[in-house]
Amino acid sequence: MNKYYVLLIAGGITFGTASIFIKLSNMTPGALAFFRFFIVGLIFSLVSRVNLRKILKYSPFGFLLALHMITFIISVYTTTIIDATVLVSTSPFFVILLSKFTKFKNTIKDIVGSVIGFIGVALINYPLVLGYLVGNIIAIFSAFLIALYTALLSRVEEDSISLTSAIYLSSSLFTFPLFIVQGFGKIDLTSVLSLLGLIFLPTLIGHTSVIVASGKVKPQHIEIIGLLEPVTASILAVFIFHQIPTAFQVMGSALILFSVAYIMT
Repeated sequence: MNKYYVLLIAGGITFGTASIFIKLSNMTPGALAFFRFFIVGLIFSLVSRVNLRKILKYSPFGFLLALHMITFIISVYTTTIIDATVLVSTSPFFVILLSKFTKFKNTIKDIVGSVIGFIGVALINYPLVLGYLVGNIIAIFSAFLIALYTALLSRVEEDSISLTSAIYLSSSLFTFPLFIVQGFGKIDLTSVLSLLGLIFLPTLIGHTSVIVASGKVKPQHIEIIGLLEPVTASILAVFIFHQIPTAFQVMGSALILFSVAYIMT
């Protein structure tokens, strides 16, 4: 199997921990987003050549990633974990619509894999609870933002580590004003450990896998593999929040896993 697919699968699984850590932390969206990007950006800057010029150059990507992260965190707080992660995972379908902005073209296999994944997403999210409508709409907007980010990133030719550092540090600049306005939120041992988990799993491994694989793997495939996120989150939610999946959620998860396997064969 292509090493970039292996990396993306690992990243897709770690993405599923993000909503869990966010829910456990009870910190503000501004604090979570800022520290998540700033600390990881600093870590990568220690082993790469990154400067203010490069940070400014890739600031449009940092802006998109910052908006995606803030909207995703808000959606986790305003709807259920399953709804938030499932709706954010509709990004592959936006990537297909945005394919003209990438250097890759859609194939029949890409479209079929996306349709299978979409059916899985629909099943997991059935029935839709109208009381969470605002949070669900925010989650869909977050999906569009990460799709646009991934599509545009596929055109960039740059060292992965320095690119990662530049994007994360620029994202921290965009999220800092919100952090100043909102403050920390709740601070205790659980929130600190949750923040560290958020930094090292879905960010250090998850988002970095996307940056490293960009340009080597179709953005459509990157986003379809990202459908592993709601599957992982749903499994973890059973043990941590006692959210037992329905038959529809189990069937949907199975279809998502199949769609990931399908596009890689």
